[in-house]
Amino acid sequence: MAIAQRMKVATGCRNAAGAALPVTRAGGHTAVLASQSRTQPRASGTEAGRRTATRNISAAGIRRSPIIAPDVRVGKGENEGYVDLYSYLLRQRIVYLSGYVNDKIATQVVGSLLALEEIDPKADIKMFINCNGGQPYSVFGVLDTMKAVKPDIQTYALGACYSYASMILAAGARGKRHSMKNTRIMMSQPMGGSQGDMYAIEKTVEELNALYQMVARYYQQYTGMNQDQIEKNTCRDNFMTPEEARLSGLIDHVIGGEGDSYVPASVMRKFQRSGLIDGLSSGLLM
Repeated sequence: MAIAQRMKVATGCRNAAGAALPVTRAGGHTAVLASQSRTQPRASGTEAGRRTATRNISAAGIRRSPIIAPDVRVGKGENEGYVDLYSYLLRQRIVYLSGYVNDKIATQVVGSLLALEEIDPKADIKMFINCNGGQPYSVFGVLDTMKAVKPDIQTYALGACYSYASMILAAGARGKRHSMKNTRIMMSQPMGGSQGDMYAIEKTVEELNALYQMVARYYQQYTGMNQDQIEKNTCRDNFMTPEEARLSGLIDHVIGGEGDSYVPASVMRKFQRSGLIDGLSSGLLM
């Protein structure tokens, strides 16, 4: 049966104005449409009773899919209300960056940073990063905004922090750049391709070279690596553990207790050859 044919009006489901709310019946459950069942902070009297009833129905029936973004209850008593998860995190000065950074994602991040600066130019901003890279100019926009705003930005890497995302991680305030214990971090150089006549290909190569110089300059500024080190670390995709990233200057701290992470044997051998592990102590010699 078509969705439109399953839409009915529930006798007992009404909004604050007294109008009936459309509901969806499926599998024996009744769910008020989230877009029309949203309520404002509680009022008193009969109106509050109607709003409470509507909220209870929506909560039991699935007010919003938790896979998308669950709602969080804020406030108490008459000031109680609901906000979506990401708005709640933003109120706590937390910005979450995930997925591929394109113009849309970059605009959201930049707008969040500027708004939080306007609210309080002194309180730190926390940025959690689980990102596989992005478009270079979109990432540069985020980096320049991070440098321009007044609050210190604490960066936290979790999951994977690849390619240009490692620059965003390293762009946090010195001493406030963190990584979870089992995060994988990767440095790489810009990539691209072209087709057409020799002049079009030449222009593309020039632009790729300019991008590489910008990337090298950012890494130099954030990590303290020299040009030779940057060329070596970005010659190919360079995957690192948080410990290696800390030695390279990308982060300052690793979050997690001893024994709750796995360091590949090849990485341990590299540390041993570098003299950072003596075979007797439990960790790195720092």
